[in-house]
Amino acid sequence: MPSASETIAAFAADTRFDALPAAVVAEMKLHVLDLLGVALAASSMDFAPAVAGVAQGMGGPPEATAIGLRERVPAPWAALVNGTLGHGLDYDDTHAESVVHVSAAAVPAALAACEAANGDGRSFLTALALGMEVSIRLGLVAPGAFHDRGFHPTGVCGAFGAALIAGKIAGLSSVQLADGLGLAGSQAAGLMEFLTDGAAVKRMHPGWAAHSGLLAARLAAAGVTGPRAVFDGRFGLYRSHLGDGEWNLSALTSGLGARWHLLDISLKPYPCCHMNHAFIDCAAALQAKHGLASAAIEQIECFIHPREVPVVCEPLHSKQTPQNDYDAKFSLPYAVASQIVRGHVAVDDFTTAAIREPAVLALARRVVYREDASNAYPHYFPGWMRVRLHDGRVVEHHEPINRGHAERPLSAEAVRDKFRRNAALAISDSAAEGLVEAVAALEDQPDLSRLAAPLRHAG
Repeated sequence: MPSASETIAAFAADTRFDALPAAVVAEMKLHVLDLLGVALAASSMDFAPAVAGVAQGMGGPPEATAIGLRERVPAPWAALVNGTLGHGLDYDDTHAESVVHVSAAAVPAALAACEAANGDGRSFLTALALGMEVSIRLGLVAPGAFHDRGFHPTGVCGAFGAALIAGKIAGLSSVQLADGLGLAGSQAAGLMEFLTDGAAVKRMHPGWAAHSGLLAARLAAAGVTGPRAVFDGRFGLYRSHLGDGEWNLSALTSGLGARWHLLDISLKPYPCCHMNHAFIDCAAALQAKHGLASAAIEQIECFIHPREVPVVCEPLHSKQTPQNDYDAKFSLPYAVASQIVRGHVAVDDFTTAAIREPAVLALARRVVYREDASNAYPHYFPGWMRVRLHDGRVVEHHEPINRGHAERPLSAEAVRDKFRRNAALAISDSAAEGLVEAVAALEDQPDLSRLAAPLRHAG
């Protein structure tokens, strides 16, 4: 009986572009555009030169585009840069139930691998669909469990998706694709310890996943073998990371090609942890209805699932007084306070100066949480907020489904508008429109030059 990795590899080797449903192709294009916009915006930030400089300094053949660099770099290093930028603002998409940031590793892996192979748009989209789908399914085997054990599923699951993408674009056989998945297993990584002090390493997790995937595919092509039972073996991914707990390996292969979970990915309306979003919308709704002013508020209670608490609520004092931008992105009190004090939560609200604004911090210290195990996490990231006012009134609002979720999606035009706002931080309006057009016609592109060229003029 074939292992899970062999089943996936055989499916991937046999899948052609024409087998992809039209809805899958259309959805992927939105996610490609969204991810490129976020990465372009990140390329203009002060953290971008570090990882780009390391990639540039490694030397090697000019194979692929690293956003913000004029000259191309080796494909694995381009994937590292672009994956890091794609996740750098925490503005990239999330598959809610698997809790995986899917596109941040998958799109950079596909872009780098396809440029290096001089592949066309159909090869890009076919491989991307396979890698995105497998990354999600790896999380769906045990929804939320990687987080519970301190692993970042984006880095862990994303490496396997990237290996499949790179291997498919390179034309590997099903045997070699299975080797690539096995090799990715010894590179898949990402720890949640960044939550303690807001360390910048979290940005790199999907970049490392994309980089590892390209290396895994190249090693497999060269004849290096990987374990066939990388997922289901006695020392495979799930037993090594999650023990013998409750996980359902059938989610990894059941309905492959018939059920596309990538259609359920959520796009982000705010540049911070997805768990904060519904609460930001709660605050906005209460503002619109009651005209809330910070000075009138005695306390804000946020009712949140216990499994989300370690990510955005604890330690509470640190979340109420974030020390850096990434700390703030994973602070529910800061996000809520920013919305109420400023009327928005935007890219500029996570600068060093913004996170020290006294009025925002004063309100953040009045934001507390209450555990609510009844909500639908991780299928949704709901929000329920109760605000106690100094005059004795109590007002509240529920957001049972986070905006941007597949059941409450952002419109295609809203995604394009988000892209344009982000891209404007790095490239001209005409270059941005060129990218919009290139992504819309991806399946007709003979190569990725129209996609890649504007990215090299960012920053």
